[in-house]
Order: sequence, then C-alpha cells, then structure tokens
Amino acid sequence: MTETVLNLERTTDAPRRARARVRALEAQLGRERTEDATLLISELVTNAVKYGPDEGEIRMIITSDAVRVRFTVQDPGAGPLPEMRPSDSPPHEGGGHGLRLVDKVADRWGVERGSTRVWFEIDV
Repeated sequence: MTETVLNLERTTDAPRRARARVRALEAQLGRERTEDATLLISELVTNAVKYGPDEGEIRMIITSDAVRVRFTVQDPGAGPLPEMRPSDSPPHEGGGHGLRLVDKVADRWGVERGSTRVWFEIDV
C-alpha cells in the first residue's frame, strides 16, 4: 500500500493543484477512471475551500493498493458533517449537489468525524 499526502493552501488554486496530482495516476487508474477521480477531487477540494474554516490547510491523501485508490480530502473544520442533499432540493448558491455526483461516480465514499474528512474510492 502506498500513501501520498498533498497539503494545499486554502486558495482558489487548490483544486487545480489537486487535479494535477490525480492526473498523474493515469497509468494506474486508466484514462476514464482518472477523469472520474479528477472531477470528484476537484469537487471535494473546492468544497473544502468554499465551506471550510478560514484557517488551516487542506490535506489531500491518496492511498492505493492493487485493487483500489482512496482519495481523502481533509480540512480542520469541526462543524457539521457534509451531507448529500436530496435530489429534489434546489441548488444552494449555485451548487449543493456535489456529494450526489460523488455518490454516482465513485465506487464507494464516506464522511468521517473529527476534522472534516470526505473520501471516495475508485477500483483499479
């Protein structure tokens, strides 16, 4: 099992840096699944920048083995856990359905207590 950690400053540049790191996994994931993972990591990092606390870095953790790659986005926020909005709810300020996208595209995903951690897995 391998693990890579990327610390991202809480700026509008963070999603771009995260996407670039995910794209480097194309040999392992294949083109289509790399695009899926890039889309999802962009969503989660953008949410961390937008809704996380004003202080502290965002941490992206990539853990992989022979059968799956897990992507975790963590910020120091200790507020309410992110929740998937109902499909019939109106978008919130131009968004609000990002976890629904994660649910549809990822093989598995979840949210962990403590600092805010949202993860998803892509099978290899």
